[in-house]
Amino acid sequence: MDKEFECKGCSKEAINKVPVLRVINRLDEFFAKNDLAGAAELLCYWSAEAQRIGDKRGLLTVLNEQIGLYRRTAEIDKGMAAIVTALDIIKEQNLTRGESVGTVYINIATTLKAFGDTEGAMKYYNTAEQIFNLTANINDYKKAALLNNMASAYSEIKSYEKAEQNYTTAIGILKKHPEHYGEVAVTYVNLAHLYESMGKETDLILKTIERAIEFLNKSEDKNSGNYAFVCTKCAPSFEYFGFEKEGNYFAAEAERIYAGN
Repeated sequence: MDKEFECKGCSKEAINKVPVLRVINRLDEFFAKNDLAGAAELLCYWSAEAQRIGDKRGLLTVLNEQIGLYRRTAEIDKGMAAIVTALDIIKEQNLTRGESVGTVYINIATTLKAFGDTEGAMKYYNTAEQIFNLTANINDYKKAALLNNMASAYSEIKSYEKAEQNYTTAIGILKKHPEHYGEVAVTYVNLAHLYESMGKETDLILKTIERAIEFLNKSEDKNSGNYAFVCTKCAPSFEYFGFEKEGNYFAAEAERIYAGN
């Protein structure tokens, strides 16, 4: 076992499955510091462990996290390898229902889009949508994530009206949950960029950015890694649309959190 993980939360006890909750909590600690190399090492370790002990469900969870991480670090080869293995497990285990499986498909689709394969992304978004439609009591955040990510793909293929509809529906869902106000802000930012692509009037675009700033300011947890990540997503767009003061402020907030202050 890697010494770093041994002294920072992993142990030597015999296991027959991946301790998923512990791994996710440890992963969040790395993300809170923007330590992507540490996150990658953690996930590589548990990927190998899951394969060693034959825990396919645990491996799928780890792969899902790797897919998102490699999208974030733009490591296409590693990301595609994780996607292929995840799809193999889904097929082998005959996983056709459930929120967790739909979430994996969303992550795969989003990563394919980020890697330039929008057509492939739409295929898996549609699969996720079909699974969610067959699953009762889907988490609102997961519904909104699907809508947001599909909107981005629609925008890519210039289906602007569908993209706008998805973004506005996602905002309506997320606004009901104060813990997701950061995601509301990101959605407003994406909507502003969509309006620019659609040739909408400047006043509408600026009002949309102002709504993003409003919700980012109202975020409940201003010291979390997720808040820092949201700030890094929004700040460049604030500056792009002329809100330089706000862009600089939220960029600095992200740096503060990642520095542990």
